[in-house]
Amino acid sequence: MKTSAETVRAAIYLRVSTSDQVDNTSLAEQRLVCEAAIAGHPGWVVAEVYADEGLSGTSDERPAWRRMLADAQAGTVGAVVVAKLDRFARNAGHAIAETDRLQALGIPLLIVKEQIDMSTPQGRLMRTMLAGFAEMERDVIVSRTVGGQRAKATNGDWPGGKPPFGWRLQDVGRNARPVPDERERHVIGLVYDLLVRKHLTAGQVADRLNDAGMLTRSAQENLERGRAGGAHWDPQVLRRTFANDVLYTGKTIWGAVESGSMYKRSHHTKLDRHGKPLYGDPIELQLVDPPLTRRQHLALIREFARRSTRGQSRPEVKQMLATRLKGECGEVYYGVSTAGKDYDVYRCSGRKHLKGKDKCSCVQVQVQDLDARVWAQVEQLLGDPNRLESLARQWLEVPADATVSGTADAVSGIDRQIEKWERALGRASREILLADDPEPLRQAVSGLSKELADLRERKAAYALLLASETAKAQSLTDIVQLAERAKGRLRGMDREQRREVIEILGIEVQMAGPYAASRPDHVHIAGRFDARLFTPADGETENGGP
Repeated sequence: MKTSAETVRAAIYLRVSTSDQVDNTSLAEQRLVCEAAIAGHPGWVVAEVYADEGLSGTSDERPAWRRMLADAQAGTVGAVVVAKLDRFARNAGHAIAETDRLQALGIPLLIVKEQIDMSTPQGRLMRTMLAGFAEMERDVIVSRTVGGQRAKATNGDWPGGKPPFGWRLQDVGRNARPVPDERERHVIGLVYDLLVRKHLTAGQVADRLNDAGMLTRSAQENLERGRAGGAHWDPQVLRRTFANDVLYTGKTIWGAVESGSMYKRSHHTKLDRHGKPLYGDPIELQLVDPPLTRRQHLALIREFARRSTRGQSRPEVKQMLATRLKGECGEVYYGVSTAGKDYDVYRCSGRKHLKGKDKCSCVQVQVQDLDARVWAQVEQLLGDPNRLESLARQWLEVPADATVSGTADAVSGIDRQIEKWERALGRASREILLADDPEPLRQAVSGLSKELADLRERKAAYALLLASETAKAQSLTDIVQLAERAKGRLRGMDREQRREVIEILGIEVQMAGPYAASRPDHVHIAGRFDARLFTPADGETENGGP
């Protein structure tokens, strides 16, 4: 449209495909050509630049082109300028349809190189002829490209595209060839070890890989390009990746209708009307050094089938805070994996089990965000020996100047309490059998059992202290040593190890709103101590040394 008697807002449309980028046909060059053409038209100004990158001229789904058409229809664009006809379209039918659409809107189209004026019959005829030539040129290019690729494949060279998982391309262009990818093969070895030797489920294996920062190929590629996103490991991704026979045969099929890979193909095999490859039969290629033997691959497939998690809900206890997290309704939260998202969630069990008016309205919260907040507090606690020792003394009810004999007296006192609670529990259990309404007694027994379990845990902790030579000499110094040992290991712990620490510390988390983007504003963390805190780490002596 014209914003004044003289000014026309001209849109520049640019397009570059992957093959064009290889040929150095850049968006910047097209833009310079279009800007020069606009400068040569008095009263024309650049309104906006619309660019589609990496898209074919035959694609109907070009977002920038669609957005430009919408702006033209809305009246914010008064003319369209493209550098060449084949930037606009390489299919004659498509070129004619789109140029006619602009003409119907009263929008002049300037194609700089061919100097096509769509306002005249001669210009429209030239458009049709050149569009036909562009389509023919494209078909010739495709035919030559496929012919060259097939010739390379026939000679045993790599014809193009991404190699299967476990291999990467070394060098670029015509010299590119697949070689073993050490990062991906490390993943293959881990999956085999966890699935076949340790008998984990596919879901557990996926969690281990994600926790350890072992990325899928798409996530790794995005990371190397400075982008976010990419697929996470999950049971389905694992099965698709490791079901491929190429992992033990080294044989891959180029030009097949289906790639057999989890990764989006960089090209698609064109088919004729009978569903057969248009440019010839698929070609088998042999890749070097397959990462698995046939026996190993068969063991993987059997484990996937035997330990399938398809159709089953993921275990609720595997998230770090599952069943240890409560919302405002007082019910515990469990972990849920969300399809298509980069994060998991904790969801209140009140929403799952309660119905009608009793069903709670607690919001779900992001697992990764909340776990990070809670674990930061755990690291702070275990990284502060003095604070840890103080809390341990409070739980064990040991004064600061405790002696070994005093600790022994405390154990004797706990023994007497345990004996007392055991007698009370026995009487209550007998009364339940004779009661007309046993429910109140059951609740009392539940409370007695909890008190008794707590006393037994405290006794076990004292017993470990008394058995330790260091404890006999230094009271609760083992707690300090626990903190010192923990400093270098906390950040490298996977999800299961972190959950074990959470259990050892008896962590309970209470959330309160307001909630923003599935994140609670207030988080209260409480806990108690466990006898396992006083046990030396694996491979260490009781004094904390190797």
